[in-house]
Amino acid sequence: MMVGDGTNDAPALTAADVGIALAGHGGGVTSEAADVVVLVDDLSKVGEAVAISKRTMRIARQSIVAGLGMSGVAMMFAAFGYIAPTVGALLQEGIDVAVIFNALRASWGTVPSSESEEE
Repeated sequence: MMVGDGTNDAPALTAADVGIALAGHGGGVTSEAADVVVLVDDLSKVGEAVAISKRTMRIARQSIVAGLGMSGVAMMFAAFGYIAPTVGALLQEGIDVAVIFNALRASWGTVPSSESEEE
């Protein structure tokens, strides 16, 4: 991870696995080169951005596993004739909505301090 705040940091931000630009004064080239842009020149916000990204990825993985798992179980029931095609289609839509609602948790509020200290 590379954190930079000036034009001379752009090449390093581009080469880094994760480039974070502090762009409190506009950013310009630095913002274009970075993967993440923190809109204030405050290094403490970098830790918060990392915590938010970890939480977001954890929720995304949960949503993927839950969606695939529920769909797999429903397909097995359908394959053995326990679920009619119309009911199966409606059930799949319900699974999709449940997974979407779970994924929306990533946009709720800020990361609690206990989560930001994980890992």
